Amino acid sequence: MRLHFKDSPSRRTALARLLAPAALALLPALASAQSYPDKPIRIIVPFAAGTATDTVTRLAAQQVSDALKQPVLVDNRPGANGAIGASAVAKAPADGYTLLVTTNTTQAANVSLLKSLPYDPQKDFAPVSLIGKGTFVLVTRPEAPYASLAEFVAYARANPGKVSYASSNSSGIVSGATLALKAQLDLIHVPYKSGPAAITETLGGQVSALFIDIQSALPQLRSGKLTALAVTTAQPHPLLPGVASLASAPGMAGFDLSYWIGVYAPAGTPPAVLRVLNQQFTQFTRSKEVVDRFADVGFMIEGSSGAALEQFTRSETGKWRDLIAAAGIEAQ
Repeated sequence: MRLHFKDSPSRRTALARLLAPAALALLPALASAQSYPDKPIRIIVPFAAGTATDTVTRLAAQQVSDALKQPVLVDNRPGANGAIGASAVAKAPADGYTLLVTTNTTQAANVSLLKSLPYDPQKDFAPVSLIGKGTFVLVTRPEAPYASLAEFVAYARANPGKVSYASSNSSGIVSGATLALKAQLDLIHVPYKSGPAAITETLGGQVSALFIDIQSALPQLRSGKLTALAVTTAQPHPLLPGVASLASAPGMAGFDLSYWIGVYAPAGTPPAVLRVLNQQFTQFTRSKEVVDRFADVGFMIEGSSGAALEQFTRSETGKWRDLIAAAGIEAQ
Protein backbone atom coordinates (compact mmCIF):
# COMPACT_ATOMS: atom_id res chain seq x y z
CA MET A 1 0.00 0.00 0.00
CA ARG A 2 1.30 3.42 -0.93
CA LEU A 3 0.75 6.51 1.13
CA HIS A 4 0.40 9.79 -0.75
CA PHE A 5 0.95 13.17 0.89
CA LYS A 6 -0.60 16.16 -0.74
CA ASP A 7 1.58 19.25 -0.77
CA SER A 8 0.02 22.58 0.06
CA PRO A 9 1.05 26.23 0.34
CA SER A 10 0.59 26.13 4.10
CA ARG A 11 2.80 23.04 4.40
CA ARG A 12 5.55 24.65 2.30
CA THR A 13 5.32 27.81 4.39
CA ALA A 14 5.63 25.86 7.64
CA LEU A 15 8.65 23.96 6.29
CA ALA A 16 10.29 27.19 5.16
CA ARG A 17 9.79 28.73 8.60
CA LEU A 18 11.32 25.65 10.17
CA LEU A 19 14.43 25.70 7.97
CA ALA A 20 14.94 29.46 7.80
CA PRO A 21 16.90 29.87 11.10
CA ALA A 22 19.36 27.15 10.11
CA ALA A 23 19.84 28.62 6.65
CA LEU A 24 20.38 32.11 8.06
CA ALA A 25 22.94 30.76 10.51
CA LEU A 26 24.98 29.34 7.61
CA LEU A 27 25.03 32.58 5.60
CA PRO A 28 27.91 34.30 7.49
CA ALA A 29 30.10 31.18 7.20
CA LEU A 30 29.32 30.80 3.48
CA ALA A 31 30.00 34.47 2.78
CA SER A 32 33.23 34.31 4.77
CA ALA A 33 34.43 31.22 2.90
CA GLN A 34 33.66 32.76 -0.50
CA SER A 35 35.65 35.91 0.21
CA TYR A 36 38.50 34.21 2.08
CA PRO A 37 41.04 35.59 2.54
CA ASP A 38 40.28 39.30 2.53
CA LYS A 39 42.78 40.35 5.22
CA PRO A 40 46.21 39.23 6.53
CA ILE A 41 46.67 35.70 7.88
CA ARG A 42 48.72 35.14 11.02
CA ILE A 43 50.69 31.94 11.60
CA ILE A 44 51.73 31.29 15.19
CA VAL A 45 54.89 29.22 15.61
CA PRO A 46 55.16 27.99 19.23
CA PHE A 47 58.97 27.93 19.04
CA ALA A 48 61.67 30.58 18.74
CA ALA A 49 62.89 32.25 15.56
CA GLY A 50 65.70 30.34 13.90
CA THR A 51 64.33 26.87 14.72
CA ALA A 52 63.57 24.33 12.00
CA THR A 53 59.83 24.92 12.42
CA ASP A 54 60.31 28.67 12.08
CA THR A 55 62.48 28.34 8.97
CA VAL A 56 60.00 26.07 7.17
CA THR A 57 57.06 28.25 8.20
CA ARG A 58 58.57 31.48 6.88
CA LEU A 59 59.21 30.00 3.46
CA ALA A 60 55.72 28.50 3.33
CA ALA A 61 54.19 31.79 4.50
CA GLN A 62 55.83 33.69 1.65
CA GLN A 63 54.57 31.28 -0.99
CA VAL A 64 51.04 31.15 0.45
CA SER A 65 51.01 34.95 0.63
CA ASP A 66 52.02 35.24 -3.03
CA ALA A 67 49.31 32.78 -4.07
CA LEU A 68 46.47 34.29 -1.99
CA LYS A 69 47.48 37.93 -2.52
CA GLN A 70 47.34 38.65 1.20
CA PRO A 71 50.10 39.14 3.80
CA VAL A 72 50.89 36.01 5.83
CA LEU A 73 52.61 37.00 9.06
CA VAL A 74 54.69 34.69 11.26
CA ASP A 75 54.33 35.21 15.01
CA ASN A 76 56.76 33.32 17.27
CA ARG A 77 55.31 32.40 20.69
CA PRO A 78 57.89 30.14 22.38
CA GLY A 79 57.62 28.76 25.89
CA ALA A 80 56.14 25.96 28.00
CA ASN A 81 57.19 23.28 25.50
CA GLY A 82 55.16 25.00 22.80
CA ALA A 83 51.98 25.13 24.88
CA ILE A 84 51.82 28.95 24.94
CA GLY A 85 51.61 29.29 21.17
CA ALA A 86 49.35 26.27 20.69
CA SER A 87 46.93 27.54 23.33
CA ALA A 88 46.75 30.95 21.63
CA VAL A 89 45.61 29.33 18.37
CA ALA A 90 43.16 27.02 20.15
CA LYS A 91 41.44 30.11 21.59
CA ALA A 92 41.51 32.17 18.37
CA PRO A 93 38.44 32.76 16.18
CA ALA A 94 37.78 29.82 13.85
CA ASP A 95 37.86 31.91 10.69
CA GLY A 96 41.09 30.82 9.02
CA TYR A 97 43.02 33.97 9.88
CA THR A 98 45.02 32.44 12.75
CA LEU A 99 46.93 29.23 12.08
CA LEU A 100 49.37 27.03 13.97
CA VAL A 101 52.48 25.53 12.37
CA THR A 102 53.89 23.17 14.94
CA THR A 103 55.42 19.78 15.67
CA ASN A 104 54.85 16.50 17.45
CA THR A 105 55.79 18.31 20.67
CA THR A 106 52.53 20.26 21.00
CA GLN A 107 50.23 17.87 19.12
CA ALA A 108 51.38 14.44 20.34
CA ALA A 109 53.96 14.50 23.13
CA ASN A 110 52.71 17.22 25.47
CA VAL A 111 49.69 15.10 26.39
CA SER A 112 52.10 12.75 28.18
CA LEU A 113 54.77 15.28 29.19
CA LEU A 114 52.59 17.90 30.91
CA LYS A 115 50.07 17.26 33.68
CA SER A 116 48.10 20.39 32.88
CA LEU A 117 47.67 21.30 29.22
CA PRO A 118 45.79 24.55 28.36
CA TYR A 119 44.47 23.07 25.10
CA ASP A 120 43.28 19.71 23.72
CA PRO A 121 45.39 18.65 20.70
CA GLN A 122 42.51 16.57 19.30
CA LYS A 123 39.44 18.69 20.05
CA ASP A 124 40.77 22.24 19.70
CA PHE A 125 42.28 22.06 16.21
CA ALA A 126 41.28 21.35 12.62
CA PRO A 127 44.21 19.67 10.81
CA VAL A 128 45.19 21.32 7.52
CA SER A 129 48.26 19.54 6.14
CA LEU A 130 51.48 17.82 7.08
CA ILE A 131 54.55 19.77 5.95
CA GLY A 132 57.37 17.30 6.50
CA LYS A 133 59.57 15.14 8.71
CA GLY A 134 63.10 15.38 10.05
CA THR A 135 65.77 13.78 12.22
CA PHE A 136 67.48 14.76 15.45
CA VAL A 137 71.19 14.50 16.11
CA LEU A 138 73.31 14.41 19.28
CA VAL A 139 76.12 16.97 18.90
CA THR A 140 79.03 18.25 20.97
CA ARG A 141 82.06 20.55 20.66
CA PRO A 142 85.16 19.26 18.83
CA GLU A 143 87.13 19.94 22.03
CA ALA A 144 85.05 17.42 24.01
CA PRO A 145 86.87 14.27 25.24
CA TYR A 146 84.65 12.10 23.02
CA ALA A 147 84.12 12.11 19.27
CA SER A 148 81.67 9.24 18.85
CA LEU A 149 78.62 7.80 20.56
CA ALA A 150 80.64 4.89 22.00
CA GLU A 151 83.19 7.31 23.46
CA PHE A 152 80.42 9.53 24.85
CA VAL A 153 78.81 6.55 26.63
CA ALA A 154 82.16 5.38 28.00
CA TYR A 155 83.04 8.86 29.25
CA ALA A 156 79.64 9.33 30.88
CA ARG A 157 79.98 6.01 32.69
CA ALA A 158 83.42 6.96 33.96
CA ASN A 159 82.16 10.38 35.08
CA PRO A 160 78.70 9.89 36.61
CA GLY A 161 76.76 13.09 37.24
CA LYS A 162 79.27 15.23 35.32
CA VAL A 163 77.97 14.91 31.76
CA SER A 164 74.99 16.98 30.64
CA TYR A 165 72.74 17.13 27.59
CA ALA A 166 70.56 20.01 26.44
CA SER A 167 67.12 19.86 24.84
CA SER A 168 64.47 22.34 23.75
CA ASN A 169 61.53 20.11 22.82
CA SER A 170 60.02 16.65 23.21
CA SER A 171 62.39 14.98 20.74
CA GLY A 172 65.44 16.03 22.73
CA ILE A 173 63.81 15.30 26.07
CA VAL A 174 62.80 11.76 25.10
CA SER A 175 66.05 10.93 23.31
CA GLY A 176 68.23 12.00 26.23
CA ALA A 177 66.08 10.40 28.90
CA THR A 178 65.93 7.12 26.98
CA LEU A 179 69.71 7.06 26.52
CA ALA A 180 70.27 7.76 30.22
CA LEU A 181 67.83 5.07 31.32
CA LYS A 182 68.63 2.31 28.84
CA ALA A 183 72.41 2.75 28.85
CA GLN A 184 72.36 3.28 32.64
CA LEU A 185 74.08 6.65 32.53
CA ASP A 186 73.91 9.39 35.17
CA LEU A 187 73.30 12.33 32.81
CA ILE A 188 72.18 15.84 33.71
CA HIS A 189 69.30 17.20 31.63
CA VAL A 190 69.43 20.94 30.89
CA PRO A 191 66.20 22.18 29.23
CA TYR A 192 66.24 25.31 27.07
CA LYS A 193 63.46 27.54 25.80
CA SER A 194 64.76 27.37 22.23
CA GLY A 195 67.12 25.39 20.03
CA PRO A 196 69.29 28.37 19.01
CA ALA A 197 69.93 29.21 22.66
CA ALA A 198 70.89 25.59 23.36
CA ILE A 199 73.30 25.58 20.41
CA THR A 200 74.98 28.73 21.73
CA GLU A 201 75.44 27.18 25.18
CA THR A 202 76.80 23.96 23.67
CA LEU A 203 79.31 25.90 21.57
CA GLY A 204 80.34 27.75 24.73
CA GLY A 205 80.83 24.57 26.73
CA GLN A 206 78.07 25.24 29.25
CA VAL A 207 76.57 21.82 28.41
CA SER A 208 78.33 18.64 27.31
CA ALA A 209 76.07 17.74 24.40
CA LEU A 210 72.82 18.67 22.72
CA PHE A 211 69.94 16.91 20.97
CA ILE A 212 68.90 19.17 18.07
CA ASP A 213 67.30 18.82 14.64
CA ILE A 214 69.80 18.29 11.84
CA GLN A 215 68.54 21.35 9.96
CA SER A 216 69.48 23.69 12.83
CA ALA A 217 72.83 22.01 13.55
CA LEU A 218 74.04 21.55 9.98
CA PRO A 219 75.78 24.95 9.54
CA GLN A 220 77.92 24.32 12.64
CA LEU A 221 78.50 20.69 11.68
CA ARG A 222 79.67 21.66 8.20
CA SER A 223 81.93 24.40 9.56
CA GLY A 224 83.44 22.06 12.14
CA LYS A 225 82.18 24.02 15.14
CA LEU A 226 80.10 21.02 16.25
CA THR A 227 80.68 17.27 16.05
CA ALA A 228 77.87 14.78 15.41
CA LEU A 229 77.82 11.82 17.80
CA ALA A 230 74.60 10.03 16.83
CA VAL A 231 71.32 10.40 14.93
CA THR A 232 68.03 9.47 16.57
CA THR A 233 66.64 7.41 13.66
CA ALA A 234 67.29 3.68 13.35
CA GLN A 235 69.00 4.17 10.00
CA PRO A 236 72.05 6.41 9.39
CA HIS A 237 71.35 9.81 7.85
CA PRO A 238 72.62 10.45 4.28
CA LEU A 239 73.91 13.91 5.24
CA LEU A 240 75.93 12.47 8.14
CA PRO A 241 77.73 9.41 6.74
CA GLY A 242 79.57 7.39 9.34
CA VAL A 243 77.59 8.86 12.26
CA ALA A 244 76.10 6.10 14.41
CA SER A 245 72.44 5.64 15.23
CA LEU A 246 71.40 6.12 18.85
CA ALA A 247 70.00 2.59 18.57
CA SER A 248 73.56 1.27 18.65
CA ALA A 249 74.06 2.42 22.27
CA PRO A 250 73.75 -0.18 25.04
CA GLY A 251 70.11 -1.06 25.70
CA MET A 252 68.87 1.17 22.85
CA ALA A 253 68.20 -1.48 20.19
CA GLY A 254 65.14 -0.59 18.12
CA PHE A 255 65.09 3.08 19.12
CA ASP A 256 63.81 5.18 16.22
CA LEU A 257 62.71 8.78 16.66
CA SER A 258 61.96 11.49 14.13
CA TYR A 259 59.99 14.73 14.33
CA TRP A 260 57.33 16.21 12.05
CA ILE A 261 55.77 19.58 11.28
CA GLY A 262 52.11 20.21 10.45
CA VAL A 263 49.60 23.02 9.92
CA TYR A 264 46.47 23.37 12.06
CA ALA A 265 43.57 25.83 12.31
CA PRO A 266 41.23 26.34 15.27
CA ALA A 267 38.45 23.75 15.52
CA GLY A 268 35.28 24.90 13.79
CA THR A 269 37.03 26.61 10.88
CA PRO A 270 34.69 26.41 7.85
CA PRO A 271 35.43 23.41 5.58
CA ALA A 272 35.66 25.68 2.53
CA VAL A 273 38.40 27.72 4.23
CA LEU A 274 40.24 24.55 5.24
CA ARG A 275 40.15 23.40 1.62
CA VAL A 276 41.76 26.67 0.47
CA LEU A 277 44.47 26.35 3.12
CA ASN A 278 45.13 22.69 2.34
CA GLN A 279 45.44 23.47 -1.35
CA GLN A 280 48.00 26.20 -0.68
CA PHE A 281 50.15 24.30 1.81
CA THR A 282 50.17 21.06 -0.20
CA GLN A 283 51.10 23.09 -3.27
CA PHE A 284 54.06 24.40 -1.26
CA THR A 285 55.13 20.84 -0.40
CA ARG A 286 54.97 19.80 -4.09
CA SER A 287 57.39 22.47 -5.23
CA LYS A 288 60.58 20.81 -6.48
CA GLU A 289 62.56 23.87 -5.45
CA VAL A 290 61.27 23.58 -1.88
CA VAL A 291 61.77 19.80 -1.71
CA ASP A 292 65.36 20.06 -2.99
CA ARG A 293 66.19 23.00 -0.74
CA PHE A 294 65.14 21.22 2.44
CA ALA A 295 66.58 17.85 1.42
CA ASP A 296 69.95 19.61 1.41
CA VAL A 297 69.50 20.43 5.10
CA GLY A 298 68.07 17.08 6.16
CA PHE A 299 64.32 17.75 6.15
CA MET A 300 61.88 15.73 4.03
CA ILE A 301 59.01 17.86 2.69
CA GLU A 302 55.69 15.97 2.67
CA GLY A 303 52.13 17.26 2.37
CA SER A 304 48.84 15.53 3.20
CA SER A 305 45.09 15.95 3.37
CA GLY A 306 43.56 17.29 6.58
CA ALA A 307 41.97 13.88 7.25
CA ALA A 308 45.32 12.13 6.83
CA LEU A 309 46.99 14.57 9.24
CA GLU A 310 44.22 13.99 11.79
CA GLN A 311 44.73 10.22 11.63
CA PHE A 312 48.51 10.63 11.74
CA THR A 313 48.30 12.92 14.79
CA ARG A 314 46.19 10.36 16.65
CA SER A 315 48.63 7.54 15.90
CA GLU A 316 51.61 9.72 16.86
CA THR A 317 50.00 10.56 20.20
CA GLY A 318 50.06 6.86 21.07
CA LYS A 319 53.60 6.45 19.76
CA TRP A 320 54.92 9.35 21.84
CA ARG A 321 53.03 8.12 24.91
CA ASP A 322 54.89 4.81 24.59
CA LEU A 323 58.26 6.51 23.99
CA ILE A 324 57.81 8.74 27.03
CA ALA A 325 56.78 5.81 29.22
CA ALA A 326 59.74 3.73 28.00
CA ALA A 327 62.07 6.61 28.87
CA GLY A 328 60.75 6.68 32.43
CA ILE A 329 59.62 10.30 32.11
CA GLU A 330 56.91 11.47 34.49
CA ALA A 331 54.54 14.26 33.51
CA GLN A 332 55.50 17.60 35.02
